[in-house]
Amino acid sequence: MFALEASTVITPTKILKDTYIIVSNGKIVRLAKTLPKNFEKVDSYEKCIIAPGFVDIHTHGGFGFDIMCSNVNDIRKFIGRLPETGVTSFVPSTVTDSFENLKLFSEKFSSIGYVKGSEVVGIHFEGPYININMAGAQSRAYIRAPSVEEVKVLTGFFNSVRKRVTVAPEVEGGIDFIKTLRGLNIIVSIGHTEASYHQALQAFSAGARIVTHIFNRMKSFHHREPGAVCAALNCKNVYAETILDMVHLHPATVELVYRCKGSKKMVLVTDSVAGAGLGDGTFKLGPTEINVVAGVPRLPDGTLAGSTLTMDKAVKNAVKIGIPFIKALEMATLTPCKAMMVRGKGCIVEGNDADLIVLDKDLNVVATYLKGEKFFLL
Repeated sequence: MFALEASTVITPTKILKDTYIIVSNGKIVRLAKTLPKNFEKVDSYEKCIIAPGFVDIHTHGGFGFDIMCSNVNDIRKFIGRLPETGVTSFVPSTVTDSFENLKLFSEKFSSIGYVKGSEVVGIHFEGPYININMAGAQSRAYIRAPSVEEVKVLTGFFNSVRKRVTVAPEVEGGIDFIKTLRGLNIIVSIGHTEASYHQALQAFSAGARIVTHIFNRMKSFHHREPGAVCAALNCKNVYAETILDMVHLHPATVELVYRCKGSKKMVLVTDSVAGAGLGDGTFKLGPTEINVVAGVPRLPDGTLAGSTLTMDKAVKNAVKIGIPFIKALEMATLTPCKAMMVRGKGCIVEGNDADLIVLDKDLNVVATYLKGEKFFLL
């Protein structure tokens, strides 16, 4: 048993001053103003903030590793690097690819076992059941009609984590597909879509609960046909993934999403690719080669191909455009857990995992704890 102490603890729903977080067996067992007598082991961080670890529910890789192409050992290295950016839990995302390659991905990730690093709390298949006209950096060659049997095989490798599939609801059979997936306890998001406002509402009624990187690769808003963007912003129960790299969305657009969704439904994600955490260069995104120039990944034709964003930078960017820090923190911790129905993480409360980060006054990550174990120290 030991304790952590900082000037400020953000849960993130509450701000606590001069509070001890008492940890035992990887869990938060108590929040206290004073410690029992003879309590010796305390990690103290003056003029710092202790917060829940970040939870990234949409990443394709980073630090030179693409999760579709990398072998098991390289994926373990990627997992071990994520705590440097404050990420204590994450959801790896595929790209559209052949069934054989997606199956290899599932086999690979399900065989990783325990890795000292960020915890895999879900799996996300971004496609291949999307609209070919909204493919973006997704490979058009592998976009195909929805297949329940295919999904059963791909998700069947995972028993202990949440499963999610991104679907374009307007494709043939899309709404029934969403209903079937929800019946299988698979989380559904809509994305890479030309869905009309009405079709998006049908998708949400059928059980879709998340919008994959809102605005990006979605039908543009029009005052007579506002599309899926407007439906997502209007529907109070829908979570909106937001890539806050100052490239995918104009700051005013981010402000609009925040005004409509608030910190309870707006989710900060990275949509990061292998080039995240590195300089410019050429990298892989699944079967596709991408180029990172001036920190922005693109296909050779200029199409955006994910981002080089990290979660710590996403939170800083949110604050930079005027979102209160406590709200930005919620969108990077508790809200993504709720979107993915992940329990026991994302909030500093008794009984939850002691996945914690320490931030300095400039919001830099100075320490990361994974289930109470100090993993990263600046």
